[in-house]
Amino acid sequence: MKTKRVEILFEPKEYRTLEERARVEGRTVGSMIREAVAKYVVAPDDEKRREAAEWFSSQEMDFDSDWEKVKQEIIDARVESIEKSLGD
Repeated sequence: MKTKRVEILFEPKEYRTLEERARVEGRTVGSMIREAVAKYVVAPDDEKRREAAEWFSSQEMDFDSDWEKVKQEIIDARVESIEKSLGD
């Protein structure tokens, strides 16, 4: 259930464009704005989590080691990955 309200001011031309698109799609302007927030504000966090999980699962690490050693291996591998991406 939606319980928070936000007021957003648009230029008249922008709002007309939103209204027209909403009408064509059979939606409300509010639903379009909520979708945009979900896609461009909330979803990037989900995408980063997914990428981190994929990266983590792709690493070859000895998990029989003690936890401190595993943590250091994770950090070292991530630093190496970042350094490679910065060098591209």
